[in-house]
Amino acid sequence: MKSSIEDTTVEAEKLKVLFTDNKIDEFLSRFKDQVDLEATAKEPRALLRKREIKTAFDLLRLSLAYAACDWSLRLVGSWCTIIGIGSLSDVAVLNRLRHCRLWLGKLVALVLQTHRLAITSKPGLRLRLMDGTSLSQPGSAGTDWRLHLSFDLEAACIDGVELTNAQTGETFAHVPIRAGEIRIGDRGYAFVKSLESVLESQGAFIVRISWHNLPLNDERAAKLDLLHLLRQKNTAEPITEYPVWLRKSTLHAPLRLLVTQLPQEVGDKARAALRRKHQKKGTALSKGSLFAAGFIMVLSNLSMTDWSAKEIFKLYRFRWQIELAIKRLKSLLKLESLRAQDAELVQVYLLAKLLAALLVDNLVQKIQRACPLWFQNTHSPISLWRLTALLFEVLLTQIRGVITLERLLATLPKLRRFLCDSPRKRIQQLAQARSLLTKIMSPALVLS
Repeated sequence: MKSSIEDTTVEAEKLKVLFTDNKIDEFLSRFKDQVDLEATAKEPRALLRKREIKTAFDLLRLSLAYAACDWSLRLVGSWCTIIGIGSLSDVAVLNRLRHCRLWLGKLVALVLQTHRLAITSKPGLRLRLMDGTSLSQPGSAGTDWRLHLSFDLEAACIDGVELTNAQTGETFAHVPIRAGEIRIGDRGYAFVKSLESVLESQGAFIVRISWHNLPLNDERAAKLDLLHLLRQKNTAEPITEYPVWLRKSTLHAPLRLLVTQLPQEVGDKARAALRRKHQKKGTALSKGSLFAAGFIMVLSNLSMTDWSAKEIFKLYRFRWQIELAIKRLKSLLKLESLRAQDAELVQVYLLAKLLAALLVDNLVQKIQRACPLWFQNTHSPISLWRLTALLFEVLLTQIRGVITLERLLATLPKLRRFLCDSPRKRIQQLAQARSLLTKIMSPALVLS
């Protein structure tokens, strides 16, 4: 116990040294010092006129206040007035945000580039997990946008992002591929062009496949019947391996198909979940799919010399980490509840949220590098979820600033246009009641 306390004290001292000069409570300002915001805002014409918003930093705060703080356009306008950024109507805020779309995308790219440079400077194996998530606009019954992410397992951070429309599916090619890295994805990434993009870049992949979604050939160049293969599997062997090739690929690369059967209880749960999924969608469930649900099939181009079948399955199980990263994003940033329907505004909203997440992620990495023992402790490691949540609150505080009652009251006359209800709406009952009370009650009793 004494040793643990001593280690904690040492790590805390490292943190103290690391952030004494950088001011941990002002990392938004530190980002301003690291990136030339004024220069980056010129090319995409984000800051055309400096009539009300004088600096790119103020424009960045406005964008983050709208997205990260989940404020309405009116509330953003009120906030701008109170803290002294400028007197902007909700329409003016909307126009400013629309002009920020390309600029915010550029800032996200710059932060990701910084992340990648920090990661590639480290020796070691690069495991990059890939996944995507669907996003819907208010009132929509389906998917309107897709967010594609890559997650560096060693650094435990998001290092690639792409925002696309609903029609764009998952592929390993969404994020640039580096030679020698290992990409891990679920069944959504198991199609020929996605795998070819990794092979052409001299990378490696581990991807789960379904019995019917990927055309494969056996060692005799014949079409592989995966369902038949599953039925013939030797149950005594934990993992069965088969040499295969992509049937419709221009690259004749030898691959490894690894098959393991789930325990009876786990397989029954998987089949039950599959039944519920099809019942919910109102689609028919084939007998083949129901049978195959009791197996896991993984495809990889990793060499047999360097990687055993058991090791490949262990690597694939790490894919769950990107699922957790996406859950953190959705929970902390409320990514599932898009507030806008306008396409440009939706992109601004999402890009600003992603930028906020990356700024927090950057700080998490600094803490991890300074205090590795806290995260490597197998008995009680630091929770990335809790740490990220606290740091996100720090960022929100930096965005909002401090609004005192005195400051609010001083700007209250200018805020009247934001506080009044729209005249286009039906007469407000409270205002109507007060007007009536003014007529029938004595002055001493009238509510002011």
